[in-house]
Amino acid sequence: MSLKDTARAVAVLSTLADAIGGQLKDAKKELEAGLRAAKEETGTQKISVSLGEGQDIGTASLVQPKAAAAVTDPDKFTAWVIENHASEITRRFVTEVKPGFQKKILTEITAAGVAEWADPETGVIHEVPGVAMQGRAAYTRLTVPDAGKDAIAQAWREGRLGAAVPPAIAPGPAEGSQGDGEVEKLRQELAELKERDAWLSALEAAGVDNWQGIDHARELRDGGAS
Repeated sequence: MSLKDTARAVAVLSTLADAIGGQLKDAKKELEAGLRAAKEETGTQKISVSLGEGQDIGTASLVQPKAAAAVTDPDKFTAWVIENHASEITRRFVTEVKPGFQKKILTEITAAGVAEWADPETGVIHEVPGVAMQGRAAYTRLTVPDAGKDAIAQAWREGRLGAAVPPAIAPGPAEGSQGDGEVEKLRQELAELKERDAWLSALEAAGVDNWQGIDHARELRDGGAS
């Protein structure tokens, strides 16, 4: 692939990525809002995803993570660690709990489901101050298995995705539509280009690159003086 071909590929792919990315962001927000509304109205948290002809290609669901432990009062939590596990304290300009120990405490409290921690060395169960169980925001999860991805790719190639595809990457008008004239024009241009390519290939095979005017021809191709 030539440098110009590579540059063209980057320009095209970048444009398509921007078109897809913007619409995907908006679609995800709309999906999450719709799933939240469905949960409130009917309790529905999971729906099937299908193409226009009804073929299921995956699922979209609203995932509600379990509540997790979080430090709600750093001062109280730090004071408790100083009193019970002073070796887990790091002193700089401020006194703070070592990140590793804090993560360990929060992980174990999250697993227990209550703001209590059982010291593995002493067996003492502590009510840990400054820590509380907090709910976490729900999020959407889209699951599309390989078979669904293949079905989407096939539908895109056949122009059956409709409004799900951004205009920037939608296939052109199908035969029989108002775009028939433009399609026919493109076909004619393609046929002419193929014929010209065949002629140029024949010239190259015959040794045209040894012609004394080849360097001048390259200058003309690259926009040089005629």
